[in-house]
Amino acid sequence: MAFNQKELAAGEYVIFHARAHWKVLVGPVLVFVVAVVGFAVCWTKLIPSEPKWDWARWTVAAIALILVLVWSVAPFVRWACRTDTLTNYRLISREGVFKREGRDIPMDRVHAVSYDQSFIERLLGAGTLHVQTAAQHADVALDDVAHVKRRQLQVNEQLLNQDFESVAPDSAAGRAAEAASGRFATEDYGDYEDDQAR
Repeated sequence: MAFNQKELAAGEYVIFHARAHWKVLVGPVLVFVVAVVGFAVCWTKLIPSEPKWDWARWTVAAIALILVLVWSVAPFVRWACRTDTLTNYRLISREGVFKREGRDIPMDRVHAVSYDQSFIERLLGAGTLHVQTAAQHADVALDDVAHVKRRQLQVNEQLLNQDFESVAPDSAAGRAAEAASGRFATEDYGDYEDDQAR
């Protein structure tokens, strides 16, 4: 599901828009394969093709269909409808199929961002992104985030940009913050220090 550009405010742009990591689909895919193979084996090999066994064949077909719909199709639809979006103003989470739930975290309310990964998640590049905010519930966890290290870096970059925008760029604090971030070359910052010494 693509991000609805109508949700953006004036001057707001998308930095990334992503779904949960594909690892959440491993279980549904396995259920689909087992259900289809089991149905095919029962239909062609285990249950006789005589008319008196039709009830058994259709019962197996119904069970296979229910398994696929509940544990394969439904999780896939939920995965497709859950998205995380980072803009220059906020972190946006949307999920739900019939009942939609949304959560917006303004970047100026974010204090810190971190992540954690299990061993398997490290191999797959997934993880849980923890966003610490100034709200009452200080820690918001986004589970199964794909490329979690890159996402943490992108959020941190936006936090850094917010810090720069909060200080006057021509002030001593603004220039010092920019120099510490590496935005200015070392020699430029040296010139700034020389000017201050004079």
